[in-house]
Amino acid sequence: MTPAPEEGEDPASGLRFRHRRARDSANGGILVVVFSQVRVADGRFGLERLFANTRHACLFLNCPDPVWYLGCEAAIDREIARAIEAARPGRITYYGASKGAHGALATALRREDGAAFAFGPELVLGRPGSQSARVFAPAMATAPDLAGMLAACRKVAATLVFGVFDPVDAGGAVALSGRPLPETVRVLRLASPHASHDHLYTLNIARKLIAGFDRDLAALCSERGLIAADTDADLARFAGFAEARARGLIAPDTLAAARHDPYRARNPGYGLEIARALADIGAPAEAAGELARAQAAIDASPAARSLPKRWLKGFWRERIAALRAAGETHAADLAEQEARRRFPADAQWMAAD
Repeated sequence: MTPAPEEGEDPASGLRFRHRRARDSANGGILVVVFSQVRVADGRFGLERLFANTRHACLFLNCPDPVWYLGCEAAIDREIARAIEAARPGRITYYGASKGAHGALATALRREDGAAFAFGPELVLGRPGSQSARVFAPAMATAPDLAGMLAACRKVAATLVFGVFDPVDAGGAVALSGRPLPETVRVLRLASPHASHDHLYTLNIARKLIAGFDRDLAALCSERGLIAADTDADLARFAGFAEARARGLIAPDTLAAARHDPYRARNPGYGLEIARALADIGAPAEAAGELARAQAAIDASPAARSLPKRWLKGFWRERIAALRAAGETHAADLAEQEARRRFPADAQWMAAD
């Protein structure tokens, strides 16, 4: 019988932890250190349900979102040492998405004693439009650039996953493509939003990966047609436009160039950013048109049905709002009817997640 999990909190850093012993007493298995993503409530840990049926020893970690695992290094090392002593693992894997991806990757690169799987990591914290910028804390300004650490790394097998429908992820993918990385570092670009891990969970790819961490993630994604072929130049234009919008620096000629960029028709995330820029300048009818084109691009995607619902619903919410702002009440009503048809189980689907 597996002992009850041990848990607690480090008062100095705010790090919360929960130890779960391996499902059997045999040593030499895998210790997985799982870092929680953003907006995980106190007393809970991200991805805990995903790992519930695995046999691995697990150490689940979380911290307040503004902390972003910065300043938690001593507490993390202490809990890892306890987990290693209890499990005597044959190998260690660091795992996380979004905020958790940064924690997993930074810890693996610092300790150099295990592999890392990071889904949507921010290589530089606090960039405009990023998840970390929404909860920005002064410590983020001095956080290391993980791209530089990856380039200098020679001991860590790290797999980084970026969803190219997200501008921050797209920028991260481009930043790494311009650096000579060691063979131990793999970078996957997926036709997915920032919530790429949710996407892979829906497709059952995440479960296949974590069962023994002996499957090729790139091959699993390729089988489902998820590997993106977007060029660095395309992704850089997308990321640059979105960051400029987040800074409030979109000039009329920049917006016009983006609206004529053929890449926007292939990347719904780019269309979403253009629509938001149009809404910002009081052009809701044009914004609704861009969102309709972005929706068409999503519907044409082979993996459209498995994309995260909270991301998909955002297009409909913003499109309906733009139509109503433009006075196109009938078109807005029709769009709302279609959205309710697509999301029949979500009674409050118009509410932001």
